[in-house]
Amino acid sequence: MADDYSSDIKTTGRLSVGDSSTGSIDINYDSDWFKISLKAGVTYLFSVTGAPTGDGSLASLANVSLGVADGTGYGAPGAPYGTYATSDGAALQFTAQRSGDFFVSVNGGYSNLGSYTLKASLPVADDYSANRNTTGQLENGVATAATFERADDVDWFKFHAEVGQIINFSSTGAAELPSTTNRQVMDADGFTQAYVTQSPFIASKTGDYYLAVSASSRIGAYTQTMQVVTDDYSSDNSSAGQLTPGSQAYGTVDYYGDSDRFQISLEAGQTYTLTLRSQSGALSNYTTSLQVSDARGSNVYAGSNVAADGSITLRYLAESSGVYSVNVSASVTGRPAYILTASYGEGDDFGGTRATAGALQLDTPVTGVVQTARDVDMFKIDLKAGVTYRFDTSGDSTSLNFALLDDSRTVATPSSSKQYLTYTPDKDGTYYVSESSYSVNSSGINYTLTASLAADDYGASAGTAGRLMVGAFAKGELNDGGGDRDWFAVSLNAGDYYWFSLDGAKEGGGTLGNGYSNTQFRLLDGKGNVAATAPYSYDGTAGVIAFKAAAAGTYFVEVGSAGATGTYTVRAQLGKVDDYGNDRAHAATIPTSVPVTGQIELKNDIDVFKFTAVAGMTYAVELTVDKAPSYFGSYADVGISDGTSSYYPVRTIQEGKKTIQLFEASKAGDYYVSVASTVYNGFTGGYTLAANAVGIDDFSASTSTTGRISHGMPLQGVIGVRDDRDWIKVHLDAGRTYVFDLQGAQSGGGTLDIRQAGLSLLDERGGTIAYGRIPGGATGSDPRVQYVASSTGDYYLEVRGSGAADNIGSYTVQEVQTNLDTTGPQLLSSNIAAGSTGASVASIIKLSFDETVMTGKGLTLTDSNGVVVAGNSGAAQVSVVGHTLTFDPHAYLTPGMTYTLNLPQGSVLDLAGNQAAAQTISFTVTQPVGTGTAGDDFLLGSGGGRTLDGGAGTDTVFYEKTLYNYYIARNTDGTLSVRDYAAFGSNGDTLLNVERLLFKDSAYALDIDGVAGQVYRLYQGAFNRTPDSAGLGHWIALMDKGTSLHDVASQFIGSQEFITTYGAAPSDADFVKLLYRNVLHRDPEPAGNTHWLNVLHDGTSRTDVLIAFSESAENHTNLAQIIGNGFSYTPYT
Repeated sequence: MADDYSSDIKTTGRLSVGDSSTGSIDINYDSDWFKISLKAGVTYLFSVTGAPTGDGSLASLANVSLGVADGTGYGAPGAPYGTYATSDGAALQFTAQRSGDFFVSVNGGYSNLGSYTLKASLPVADDYSANRNTTGQLENGVATAATFERADDVDWFKFHAEVGQIINFSSTGAAELPSTTNRQVMDADGFTQAYVTQSPFIASKTGDYYLAVSASSRIGAYTQTMQVVTDDYSSDNSSAGQLTPGSQAYGTVDYYGDSDRFQISLEAGQTYTLTLRSQSGALSNYTTSLQVSDARGSNVYAGSNVAADGSITLRYLAESSGVYSVNVSASVTGRPAYILTASYGEGDDFGGTRATAGALQLDTPVTGVVQTARDVDMFKIDLKAGVTYRFDTSGDSTSLNFALLDDSRTVATPSSSKQYLTYTPDKDGTYYVSESSYSVNSSGINYTLTASLAADDYGASAGTAGRLMVGAFAKGELNDGGGDRDWFAVSLNAGDYYWFSLDGAKEGGGTLGNGYSNTQFRLLDGKGNVAATAPYSYDGTAGVIAFKAAAAGTYFVEVGSAGATGTYTVRAQLGKVDDYGNDRAHAATIPTSVPVTGQIELKNDIDVFKFTAVAGMTYAVELTVDKAPSYFGSYADVGISDGTSSYYPVRTIQEGKKTIQLFEASKAGDYYVSVASTVYNGFTGGYTLAANAVGIDDFSASTSTTGRISHGMPLQGVIGVRDDRDWIKVHLDAGRTYVFDLQGAQSGGGTLDIRQAGLSLLDERGGTIAYGRIPGGATGSDPRVQYVASSTGDYYLEVRGSGAADNIGSYTVQEVQTNLDTTGPQLLSSNIAAGSTGASVASIIKLSFDETVMTGKGLTLTDSNGVVVAGNSGAAQVSVVGHTLTFDPHAYLTPGMTYTLNLPQGSVLDLAGNQAAAQTISFTVTQPVGTGTAGDDFLLGSGGGRTLDGGAGTDTVFYEKTLYNYYIARNTDGTLSVRDYAAFGSNGDTLLNVERLLFKDSAYALDIDGVAGQVYRLYQGAFNRTPDSAGLGHWIALMDKGTSLHDVASQFIGSQEFITTYGAAPSDADFVKLLYRNVLHRDPEPAGNTHWLNVLHDGTSRTDVLIAFSESAENHTNLAQIIGNGFSYTPYT
């Protein structure tokens, strides 16, 4: 099916304010555009309807959206206030920021096709005001009719409430929930008292109030109702219900968010079951809850999970005797009724504290019951230091938890999903085992607990320790069940530096898990005191212990864990002394902009440096590691501090192995740089660090900026570093249209490449309200912001680079108030003067005006026959950069022809739309000759039988058509034939002593034994590639003007491309070998290789040797078949 309307500015759809148009969603995600004329500052409503309202066949409009674009098809200034869609219709409100043509789009969704009606209208008068002068009234139980006339409409309704009254509010129509409609209650002074979108309003005092109902993007009619409700039970003790063990109570959820309290007397140590059921069906998960509070009002237990039978059940163990509170809370509507039941108490089998713990003996099982989710059964047992014990538990639920504790904390828990644990105490004493569960059914969880000695490879004492030698390793295993500790004795010498490492699953040294399993790796002295602890490791089993022995003797390496199990390998070796200190007190001083090198010896190593900063200066701290996986960056962490805190705000840029941190020094003094491995993916190895001063920022990216701009007063600034952002304050007046241009390297406003730069307009809070766009071509190439000020005040322009390292430089920002500018642009100068003769065949005309311009219609270049110069390949002939308009014919002009650049009224405009005066500029191209002279001549060819002799000099024959319209061949007598394919029966032109051909679209070099051939061969030899057309034209032009081949070759050798091809500093042998391969495309023969090496050793320059190869007979022969008849190039202008 053909689409009725297109989704671009070429659409045939039309729409008028106060009228409607029809259309059809023909395919999935169809978008129909309608052109409409709007006025600045006026608010419009757009709505679309379909089958539900009899306005088409589109069944549902829930997935239909509306949009607005400006006259160019881009997002319109003055974004829509709001838009919404329901099954019945969709609507959008829009306030235009400028007058003119806009496009309204109707955007369909998936699998919803049909016809619709689109309407455009102005909002009608508001029915109820949004203040105390409103005529809207609410009475108990009476529905009041109202309408949202605008998407941002707010209607106020006055009502009266007595202190303590509970009032529900409900709506139908456009304000009906669920929707984004917002309701709030205001007092008589206009201050918000409560948000009542769903919740009720509880009056804190008697008086008049106002209900504010917000449209929140919805448009249409609705009704609003208030209803005073009576609560059966209070949420506090004022009118609480009563409940006794073994009884039940009845209640009602009277309003959304209602909470009913019941008081009940409970006995310490007794377990009670509380059950909540609905009288009219199952309860809903998470909307209803049951909560128990003690006599102080503290919440001691709560639940909201609904069981399979539709009830909520809590089992609670009372910690003390007294009156407790049970609250039933629900966020539901409809006033559902419920039943609350309390059981009689049940006694506890074991105490839950260390003081009331039951006895546990080795190899003697005990049984018990975890009665509630708060029940804890505690057992005590005496353990010996260095001995490994095992504790087993079994029960009828996988949710059973148990743990081992000492007199103050938990010391061991089972690893995941296991019902046993092992533990090696580090001291003699009484320990405790706790049994509990986070989820307990009504009958409790039965369990059996057993303690026993565990089989162990190594103990945690001097008598049971393994042996470890420096430079060797030992293997061990942490017992299944966790909590095991193994010791290894090692002899150390005083003053020596040692490294101790632990290898597990990550390192291939065993099955012990990585750092997430909390493996403990320590070095102890001969008395068992901790001498050093391994740092935490994210990417390994444990960090490396680096230790300098203060005294000789026996030390112990300890491997342990509260939960991890598995085999491992422990190693000891002599370590390396750290190159730099690891804290500020031992920081190494470095000068700015001078690189230093260092080593991260271990993954937990930190090297700290300091440098002296100048206040306000921007610094780039650059860290480059010697080796790093490119896909994860450098794996290095750079920290910056000003000496008073551990963190200083920086901006980080990652470039492969290099980390760059940029910051501005807020004060003068010492700053500290720390180099370390990253937390998760560390590295060891060498690095280079430099703290480079890159300049003082001219304008800050904040409202305190010193940058100011006003009409007629351009401002210059500098993007000094890659992430620099400059804010420039500008004052705007409401209703006026402003244009801001960012000018840089392309338009002569500075050195910044503005094609990659950004320009935005910000409000007083820094929020972006308009983005700059590059208009392109005839309307300009500078980023431009156009904005209609909606309010008077201060705004900010933000100028920023692309973030690339080379996108820095100076710029100029210019402001134009378009509705105050009434004078058209004035032409100041032209690079080709009117009436001039001798203009180049490759002329490009540049016109300079007194202000920024753009082009309208009618600008053309015509020849003396009145024919418009059309150019080649449809390339755009007119471009604008700031004040400069450029006309590029994109065709070579005919020698001797007079051309006129026509600038009619309306062809050149300023940003305000003012037109430049009509004018013309005529000029004549260099005259041709009939017969060549001793100089550089132009001759006119036809391709149809002329004989042309250029004589001496560098002569060019011009042809009116493009190159591909002619056949070119070298004759046996050395002349050249050029034949127009359209010249039937002709042998074409015969050319003698002609060096160049010029066609409408390109140039052709014939002097393969002259300048052009030399450049071609040098290009190919130096860079080992086919020369690019523009590059050939550049160097041919320079040599035509007198530059020597030697000078060209010297510049080639100094180019980056040559360095890339031949290397930064190749040896003579490598240089000769590469010349053979790149120029002659073969390896050197021994005699030739020796010859050229001797030539270089005798003092001949590499420039001359390169020329010798490029101009050698062998290279001439190799390239003859490629350029024997000549070659095309782009003339340099």
